[in-house]
This record gives sequence, C-alpha cells and structure tokens, in this order.
Amino acid sequence: MKNIPRKFAEFVIRFRVLFILISLLLSFFFLYVQKDLKIQTNLGDFAPQKHPHVLVQKQLNYIFGGLNQISIALVVKEGDIFNRSSLNKVQRITNKLYLLDGVNAGRIVSLAARKIKRVEVTADGFKIERLMPEVPETQQGMERLKRTILKNPMLYGPVVSRDFKSTLIQADFESGVSSRKIFGELSQIIESEKDGNNEIYIAGRPILEGWLNFYLPRMLKIFLLTLLVILFLLFLAFKSRRGVILPMVSALMATVWGLGILALSGYGLDPATILVPFLILALGTSHSIQFIKRYYEEVGIFPERRKASLETLQSLFIPASISLITDGLGFLSLLLIPLVTIKSMAIVAGAGVLSIFFTTVTFIPACLSILPLPRRIEVKREERPNIIDKVLGKIAGIASRRVSRRAVIGLFLLLAFLGITGTTKIVVGDNESGSAILYPDSPYNVAERVINTKFSGSNPYYVFVEGKEEDSLVSAEVLMEMDSLQQYLRKNVKEIGYTVSLADYIKGLNFTMWGGDPKYLTIPENDRTIAEYLFLYSVSGFPGDFDPVASPNFQYANIKVDLKDHRASTIGKIIKSTKDWIKKEHRTKNVKFRYAGGDIGILAAVNEIIARTLPSTILQVSFLVFLCISLFYSSVIAGFLLLLPLLYSLLLTFGILGFLRIGLTVETLPVAALGIGLGVDYGIYVISRLSQELKKGSSSFSDALHTSLVTSGKAVFFTGTIMALGVFSWAFSPIRLQARLGILLGSFLLLNMVGALVLLPCLVRMIKPKFIFRKR
Repeated sequence: MKNIPRKFAEFVIRFRVLFILISLLLSFFFLYVQKDLKIQTNLGDFAPQKHPHVLVQKQLNYIFGGLNQISIALVVKEGDIFNRSSLNKVQRITNKLYLLDGVNAGRIVSLAARKIKRVEVTADGFKIERLMPEVPETQQGMERLKRTILKNPMLYGPVVSRDFKSTLIQADFESGVSSRKIFGELSQIIESEKDGNNEIYIAGRPILEGWLNFYLPRMLKIFLLTLLVILFLLFLAFKSRRGVILPMVSALMATVWGLGILALSGYGLDPATILVPFLILALGTSHSIQFIKRYYEEVGIFPERRKASLETLQSLFIPASISLITDGLGFLSLLLIPLVTIKSMAIVAGAGVLSIFFTTVTFIPACLSILPLPRRIEVKREERPNIIDKVLGKIAGIASRRVSRRAVIGLFLLLAFLGITGTTKIVVGDNESGSAILYPDSPYNVAERVINTKFSGSNPYYVFVEGKEEDSLVSAEVLMEMDSLQQYLRKNVKEIGYTVSLADYIKGLNFTMWGGDPKYLTIPENDRTIAEYLFLYSVSGFPGDFDPVASPNFQYANIKVDLKDHRASTIGKIIKSTKDWIKKEHRTKNVKFRYAGGDIGILAAVNEIIARTLPSTILQVSFLVFLCISLFYSSVIAGFLLLLPLLYSLLLTFGILGFLRIGLTVETLPVAALGIGLGVDYGIYVISRLSQELKKGSSSFSDALHTSLVTSGKAVFFTGTIMALGVFSWAFSPIRLQARLGILLGSFLLLNMVGALVLLPCLVRMIKPKFIFRKR
C-alpha cells in the first residue's frame, strides 16, 4: 500500500506523453458527441414515477386523456367582459385552441367552448344549445348571456369572475405533446390578442415548462461569468501562466467529458443537469490548485522538473484519490433518490468526477514534467507570505493554545445547537404561493396569482373514482358519495376554489328539470331517474359531453378540485381530508376512491419523497464517507474527525432554512449529499499534509500545523473559495430553483472550508489521534 503512490507516480511520469494524448483525444471525442445534446425541461422528471399518486395520475391520463392543464385569463381594464371586443377575443382564442396538436377537445372550458351548454326543459325533455356559438350583436343578447351565466354555478365564479371583469379559458393537452411547442403556440395566440383594454395571463404546467426552456439557455452567460471569476482567482493565487492555464484546461476537459457522457447516456440538459458543468468546472479547478501549489513547493526542494512532478504526484495521490472517491460517493448516492432528474444529475456528475482523476491527477503532473521549470522569481513570488498566510498563521496559533482552542470549539457547539433548533422548524414543500421554481415577480407567477385571485385557482387536484363494472356511476348511492366527498373537502380545505364531477352535472339536470328551484339542486334518490336524465340529455346533447368527468361506459369518473395555492400545508390538508373521508364515509362497494392525481398529487408525492429520502440520504452518504476515510487512514477516529465539521455545516445550513421558514423543495435533495461528499475534500488535504509534516521528525505540532495551513491550507482556501463562488454564481440564474440550490450548496461548502481550516485543527490538537501522531 505504501509503495502504490510511488509506483503510480513513476508510471505516469514515464508515459507522460501517452497520458496527455489520451486526455486530449478523449476530450475531442466527448466534445464531438455533444452535437446531439439538447436543452429541454420535463417536470415529469421531477416526479417519482412509481409513487401511488403518480400511478393514479397515469391512469387518469389513460382514461380521460391528457390532463396537462393550461389556464388563460382575459382581464378587462375598463367596463366588463360583456362587450364585443373582449368576447370576440375569447371566441378566437378558443377556436384556435381546438386546432392545436394534442389538445383534449373535450376538456376545453370557455364561454365559447363547444361543451359549454345552455340547458332548458321542454315537453320532450331537455333543450340543449351551445352557450355562445357566436358573440351577441345586441345589448339584449349580451344581457341574456349574462343572465344565463348568473344562474349557472358552474360558470359564474369558475369561468366568469364575480365582478364580471374577467373570464377564464382552460384546456388540457396530451402528455406526449412537447411543452416547448405548447408554450410557443399559445404565446403567439396570446400576444396577437393583447390590447390596451384587455390583459391576458396564462399559467399551467406546460407553460411553466415553457418558461424554464426559455430561461435555460441564459445559463451559458452565467457559465462564462463563472469562468472569468475562476480565471481571476487563479491569477490571484499564482500570478503565472502555468498556474492559470493548466488548472483551467484541466477543469474544462473534465467538464467536456461529463457533458459528453451525459449526451451518450441519452439525457438532455434540464434545470438540474445544466448545473453539473459548473460543479465539475469548480471541482476540477480546486483539485488542480492543490497540485500546482504543491509543485511550486517541490521545485524549491528538487529543482528538476521530472523529479518535482513525481514528488508532487506521489505526495498528493492518496489525498486526491480519497477526495475524488468521496466526491463520487456524494454524487452517486443521488441515484438512490427516485427522481429521474436527480438520477441523471448523479450520472453526469459521477462521470465528471471520474474524469477529474485523468484530467487532473495524471494530466497536470504529466504536463508539468514536460514544461520548463518555473523561473526563480516565480517560485519566490509563490513562497512570499501574504495576508492569507498571516490569517492562516493566526488560526494555527489559536489551535495551539488551550484557552482559544476551547473557545473555538465552544462557539462551534453553540452554532450547532442553534442549527439543531432550526431544523425542528423545517417545513417540507413550498411555503409560499406560486411556483417555487421561478421568482415571485416572474411573468408565470404573476399570471398564476391573477388566476388564483379572480377564479377558482390554477392548481388541479383529482380523485379517481373506479367502478367495478359498466354503469357503476349510474347510481344515486355512488353519486351522493361523490357529492359528499366534494362538500367535505370544501368544508375542511379553505383554499379550494371549485370542485366539479359527474354529480354536479346530475344535480344541474335535476335543478333544470324542476324549473330552477334551488331545493332540487340535489342528486335524485332513484337510480332510474338518473338513467333517464342521462338518456334525455344524450338525445339532444353532443356526444362526449360527459367525457371530462366520466368514461363513456360510466365505469370511471374523476372529481376535479381547483386549489388557489400549492403550499405544503394546503397539500397536506387536502390529502388528509380525502383520506379521512374515505375512512369514515365511504360505504358503497361498487366503486373505489383513489387519490391523488393532478399537479397537487404529484407535488404531494415529491414532498413525501423529500421527507423520506433526505434523512436517509444524509445517513447513507455520511456512512460511506466515514467508511472510506476510515479504511484509507486505517483509523475509525479519522472517519469521525473529518465527518464532524461536515455535520456541523449541515446542521447550520438546514437550521438557517428552518429559522427563515424556507420550505424544503426538490432542489434541496442534492445539497446534503453533495455538501458532505465535496466538503470533506478540504479536511483530507489539511490532515494529510499535517500528518506528513509530523512524520518529518523535526516539527512540533504548532510548527507542523503552521506549515500545513500556509501550504495545503492556503490551497484549501483558494479551492474552497473557487468551489463556493462557482456554485454561488447560480444565484444569478433567472430560475429560482437553481438560484436557491446555488446559495444553499455554496453556503454549505463555504462552511465546510471554515470547519476544515478552523474547527478541524482544534479537534486534532485536543484529541491527538494516533493516525496523525503515530511514531515516526
């Protein structure tokens, strides 16, 4: 084991040209395969595909067609919607919707929709007409339309706002239709209809995906900005061409490898995977800095390029290998999370970490062994103390003195306690209205707020009613239970704006049959009466009028609930209320009530996955990192020692989230795994250098610690800063999900760096572990 680093270093230096050529050729290959890499967003990738809620949604899609709902609100500034200009816009938009690919024609809701009817009773049964086949040309026609809407509770409120100043158009699309296509076509339709008196807002899942696709290419500018910041920091650290160019070339090659493997795996760049190039770039640069820093040290001892390069690789082989293994474990642990987007992130990032071993651990020493030795002035400049050396020297002094050491440990314990307190206040899921993926003032969230304020809401929730046989729904008992569930939900969940099901259609027909008497807005008690209503309606109605709420054979139905927000508390209430009603009130044996479909059901599934997998992911990656370190250092104490600062950073990061009442959403899932996997690198480099200094035999602990911190510790400072800034750059993203992930992970990594440079030396001095203080 002791000879492996030496033999590996000799092998790399002996065949240095071969290693350089292999790295360059593979980089060109992976660059070529990226020609097929696509930028695309599919919010379905953020959902656990085997979760019961998602399976219910899939069955609803299969029976009732696409349930990718979009909502369009037309708002009039002056007057009300009952004017020819506004209603003509409604009619034109509705007619254009019918022509779009993948639209579910039976689920288009609008004043001008074919399925929205005016129902009157005649001697022969029901007289059924379209509500607005043409826009009324006279004031009397407008008034008649207004009276009809006022008398219909399924229109007044849900489709036309209570103040008559806005109207809603809704449509569903098949799940196979590209959100980019839906977004592009609807945007053109909407833009052509806007004018000075009519504002138009659009929301819904396909529109959200469309906005994400619109914003994603802007990440290229942020990547270039990150590149410039890293170049500046490299110049600040080395002030030499080799110190800037080699780490940058190495990191860019690793980034190209990762993206190439992503393309070969068949994945595209989505809001999660598009962040991986930033991580690989920053991670590759940080490991390269350690090699360049150590090379300058070795040149001062061995003024011969091959010898200096060999000694550099031999000294850093073990800590670099441990660091890359723990980095890989952090990424690969994400494969345990049952979300496609997180799994794809794990694959490409894991491939990127593997590539860093070749593009940094072998490529940089191989290049250094060929390049001319740095000039003496370059080496002297590198050895010259600066303000960072002075600060790190002060830290070494603090760790060497008992009183200051105890004060530092006490302060960290206090902060850890505050972190634990904060974690008890954490909420899983969104804690605010609108989509947490985008900023509150984004056009999408503005539109969603308008729709939620003026109408019943834009967050659909479905309960699937599954009958045992055909005509199971033609039953007073079944329909009364469906109506009972709707009333129970409306009573217990105040955020509900509207509910609709086959029960409402039957109640409306009964209400109409009895001359509009409110006391007959009920389900008939006789099954034959219900069957007669359905038959009479079918005689005059349009085929498929009931398709949005029931299957043609009346075996399956859905109860649709529109919610005004998707806060975690709202989702929890409606899921719990549905579950409670089924347990207490469901009696009929002919049907089963299954929940939860729609966007709310999918979000509930995601929240459940976060609550279940986040603690287990933290435990798993912590154990794997602990095991890896313990094996490499042949010491259990080493595992605990290097893990403690990471757990402190984790508690503090999530504690702050709890105190700020920021909900844990899907972007927080990678934070713990990546923070622990990547953050342990800093401690590994510091501990390895400290152990090497103590083994020299002439250093006291204070001297050894001082040397370790101003050499490897200084490199850790620059690597930690580059890693944190590389991740913090995500905060400039127009996509809030990316910005929050950047701030969280960047803060975590920064705290890890502080823990490695301040807390870890104090713990080492206090514990005096044998794996560091063993006999020379």
